Amino acid sequence: MCILLLHLYMNIAKSNTGFGFIFLLFYAAGYAQNSETDSLKKLLQTQKQDTNKVNLLSEISFVSLASLPDTAVLYAQQALRLAENLRYQPGVLNAALSLTDAYTTTGNYPMAIDFGFKALALAKETNLPLNMIWANARLAQCYYYLDDYSTSLQYDRNIFTIVDNSFPDSIAFICTDLSRVFDGMNQPDSALLYAQKSFKQIKAWHYEGWYTVIYPVLGNAFAGMGLYDSALIYYRTGIPVAVKNNATTDIIDSYNGIAKVYKAKANPDSAIWYANKVFAEKTAISYPIGLLKAANLLAEMYELKKNPDSTLKYLRQAISIKDSLFNHNKTVAIQNLVYKEQEKQQAITASRLKLQNQFWLFLLLAGAVAAVTIAVIILKNKRQQQLQDMRNSIADDLHDDIGSTLSSISIMSELAKNKSPEAASLLNSIGESALSIQENMSDIVWAVNPKNDRFENIVQRMNQFASEMLDTNNTQLDFSTSPDLMASKLTMEQRKNLYLFFKEAVNNAAKYAHAKNVWINIGKKEHHIKMIIRDNGKGFDTSQQYDGNGMSSLRKRAADLNASLKIRSIINEGTEVQISFKIT
Repeated sequence: MCILLLHLYMNIAKSNTGFGFIFLLFYAAGYAQNSETDSLKKLLQTQKQDTNKVNLLSEISFVSLASLPDTAVLYAQQALRLAENLRYQPGVLNAALSLTDAYTTTGNYPMAIDFGFKALALAKETNLPLNMIWANARLAQCYYYLDDYSTSLQYDRNIFTIVDNSFPDSIAFICTDLSRVFDGMNQPDSALLYAQKSFKQIKAWHYEGWYTVIYPVLGNAFAGMGLYDSALIYYRTGIPVAVKNNATTDIIDSYNGIAKVYKAKANPDSAIWYANKVFAEKTAISYPIGLLKAANLLAEMYELKKNPDSTLKYLRQAISIKDSLFNHNKTVAIQNLVYKEQEKQQAITASRLKLQNQFWLFLLLAGAVAAVTIAVIILKNKRQQQLQDMRNSIADDLHDDIGSTLSSISIMSELAKNKSPEAASLLNSIGESALSIQENMSDIVWAVNPKNDRFENIVQRMNQFASEMLDTNNTQLDFSTSPDLMASKLTMEQRKNLYLFFKEAVNNAAKYAHAKNVWINIGKKEHHIKMIIRDNGKGFDTSQQYDGNGMSSLRKRAADLNASLKIRSIINEGTEVQISFKIT
């Protein structure tokens, strides 16, 4: 989706009331749930033919974009016609921007460019920087999908200059588009740089809705660098977020990204499986660029598998989709969308009546099946539920009671320092100890919580901790895992000790190694988990004894895991820590 920023929306609303109304909601553009869209459509039926209706039509277009792009075209066209009849210039500009977005998503690039230049001309007439940002952004996105990356970069740089001078807090969102452009230009270093910069700012500002966009962008950036395991983590993390927000286009982008990674890893079966999931999406036909990528990949994979029939099938589909992307006659079909929308509503009404008639029958059958199933499950899971309840209770007690007490200690020590300056040193020590205990307690609460039993949760937390710790020292991280690792499960005790061992090892590398690179690999072989943490730092003499708890803590965690521990270090070359333990 295109680059546009919540921070900008607030400024638009303050500076341009009519134009700002619609853009205040663009942060949710394409990410609204169906119920929200239906509510807006009901509200539309009560509106008069005035400027408010223009704004509402454009709003419906925006919130439909990621899930129903064809519907977005329909409502943007209605907004444009009404705005022109009312001679409402902010509404005309707004509708032109909406049509540029909608036509780009549906693959009608000639129409998208036409409306993009119309919007840019109208924006220049207003002489408002924010309007220029929006218009340049639409054209940048359109040329990106046309694979004209140099032109796209030109418009992105126009935006970057305006934002840099006037809205420095919003650089992160521009960086998202810059990452995609540099990825398309096969400049992976720049793509990863801008993706990470954007992600860091988004996390700091808690822009939750933007995660649906940034996760596949991060996945593409890591894949471009050949860091496939990291890429898969971000793709897979983004899919449930996009599903929750009904962002179909971002789901398709993640599926295509995963398929491309498996292609690079020489795993054609997995690549084919994920590419086929693109074709399974109901609204994929309205996002042809996503279908084109999936069809091209399937043709290549079936060619490698020596399956000429399937190769030819998807090659023909790819050619057909590519031709349709530049077909001017497609615009004629848009005129039929009103009729199709009415037919769709009638079909929905008929389906609801049918469902009501079948409801009681299904309820009776479901009740019988559920009764038998529940009886079996209750007997099987009673003991497991008791254990999970105990773990939940422990986690809640640690978080609520001990956590609040430690916070109180920190606060009271700060207050006491103001009243007793002579005790500042001791109070500082108390406060630091309380914060340290609070951080360690957070790790224990995480380890106890049953929600984190899946190995992918452990890997995600490890990756996040290592990235944040090493980023502060400008240390490059290479984090990789084996594909079959995610199906593994650890006991609560194993999970706690593995994570605390990992944390200690990474902390040692960050604080003492002065390394430029850290490599982390976690794999599984024959029911054994093996983790290697290696750096190219200054190293140390393993034969000497060192003060502190670092080495003793590593040995203790390894012993608790009943694991083998190897530590190899060479002065001025680096250190490698290996641990291996058996799982059931």
